[in-house]
Amino acid sequence: MSTAVKVRVLAGKRKPDTYLFIESETEIENLPPELLLLLGELRDVITLDITREKQLARCSGGEVLEGLANAGYYLQMPPGERTRHDDHH
Repeated sequence: MSTAVKVRVLAGKRKPDTYLFIESETEIENLPPELLLLLGELRDVITLDITREKQLARCSGGEVLEGLANAGYYLQMPPGERTRHDDHH
């Protein structure tokens, strides 16, 4: 089993059913301004320990960890909407 990463899950007021996953120690102010503008005011939803093997409702732990490694965050969009990470596959 791989090492767990503590991740905060946040929701924005502007985009229903859209969730932002960031490492627990990441400061919101350090996220890209365009991302913050898209989501609006953020609220904490839950803090999770994520491993590559963990399966979440709409994605895998591996997808979340890949987003964190590549972009510093993982953005989970509502079903049917593409994320910016989809363009890399």
